Amino acid sequence: GGCSGTKADPEPTPEPEPEPTPSSKDVYGYVLDTQGKPFEGVVISDGYKFTTTDANGYYQFENYRFATYIQCCVPSDAVVETSGTYNLPQGHYKRLTSKTKRYDFTFTRQASETKFRILALGDPQVKNSTHTSKYRETALQDIKSYVSSNRSIPTYAITLGDNVGDVWDLLPTIASIFGEMTVPVFSSIGNHDHEFPTSGETASRARYEEVFGPSNYSFNRGNVHIVVIDNVIHNGETSSGYSEGCEQWQYDWLRQDLSYVPTEMGILMTAHIPMTDTTILNMLTPFASATVLSGHTHQIQNTYDKTIGGKKITICAVGSTGAPWKGLILSDGCQRGYKVYDYNGASVCHEVYKSQQYPESFQMRMFHTNDFPAYWTSGGKKISFAEYGDNIIAVNLFNYKASDGWKLSLSENGIVKTSSYRDTYSNDVWATHFLTEVKGATGETGKNDHMLYFTLEDKNASVTVSATNKWGDTYTQSVFTTAQDVPDYPEEL
Repeated sequence: GGCSGTKADPEPTPEPEPEPTPSSKDVYGYVLDTQGKPFEGVVISDGYKFTTTDANGYYQFENYRFATYIQCCVPSDAVVETSGTYNLPQGHYKRLTSKTKRYDFTFTRQASETKFRILALGDPQVKNSTHTSKYRETALQDIKSYVSSNRSIPTYAITLGDNVGDVWDLLPTIASIFGEMTVPVFSSIGNHDHEFPTSGETASRARYEEVFGPSNYSFNRGNVHIVVIDNVIHNGETSSGYSEGCEQWQYDWLRQDLSYVPTEMGILMTAHIPMTDTTILNMLTPFASATVLSGHTHQIQNTYDKTIGGKKITICAVGSTGAPWKGLILSDGCQRGYKVYDYNGASVCHEVYKSQQYPESFQMRMFHTNDFPAYWTSGGKKISFAEYGDNIIAVNLFNYKASDGWKLSLSENGIVKTSSYRDTYSNDVWATHFLTEVKGATGETGKNDHMLYFTLEDKNASVTVSATNKWGDTYTQSVFTTAQDVPDYPEEL
């Protein structure tokens, strides 16, 4: 239910114990606060082997010889700070070097957050300097202003992969833009972040990891364990040389990582490609809640949910803060934007889709279907609304999900006429026509599952559609989008 909550009492400080002596093969170190007090029970890993800190905040173990990082699962009662060249979170990892055996982590202590917010940022996918400057003007400015108007709730952002579009020289540039967002921005790796040609999966991740650190890691906020996983297996040969999946060592890593997490915690996972991997999904079922966020599709798709062992796992694609760079809309007719998830305790207590350059209240577009006749693409594909008629209107309700119990009503000339609508998997003809015929975009003509259809009693009536989500937020739209409304930048890209 709601977003109210209480703070837990702080844990008492444990008594110090005598310090062990590491062997020559071991890596070791301390996890301490800025006052030198230990963080006990913090999970430390090299991506393969795991240990936890003792009462002195001390850890040691023999690391795997091919490991690249020592990773620290940031505890809920530690501040996530940003630092380094790109002003990104770096407290969760240290790069291993052959000469160094000691790796310490220092955090500022804080009260564990009962409530916090996650901004989920789909594919920026920048390919040139025009894209990066547009991303700065649109996504960056929108996020900064959204964060500054919601200062009371601790906020973190996570990119959902495809930070760049096969142009790895831009990884530092996009990282710097994330660093300006005024909240800590974590990152996931996407297929277009993998470099090619390279010798294979490990090599193809190297340039991304130089900027963003490990591709698989976890940290804690409040009563939620957040896992970022690379579910792109890339052959390092071509842009299309990838598939959804994980390697065996990643399954082993995740299984061990989750073994330290109390089952009363929630799990939030990000992975670039919408998650279908039942090996991973099965690992999430013991926990209080499980949500998996993805990018990749350049659409909002709320319908990937799975129920495993009686446990519902929410799996969705959240749209895009950047791609496809052919104007300000996506192929499903949504404005480019990002999902906002509010947590209270172990569960999501509120969710909304935030369109770039629009207020949060902008949640739908409305069309007279007769204004948008069906057409055929050059490839012979028919693009159409599911229903037509001079008294039939289509509503694209961006964040709609049939199983979420949305309540809709339609008013004509100020009088409520119906709450009856049809949701039909279909195109937003306005958006697809603009992207394919005006902008020449290919591969961006997908149908979507948030198109709703109403029948008017009076085709000439002034119309208001009202939509209330399961959190009790009501959104309205009374302006029709016409064929003359161009979702565009002022100048060509």
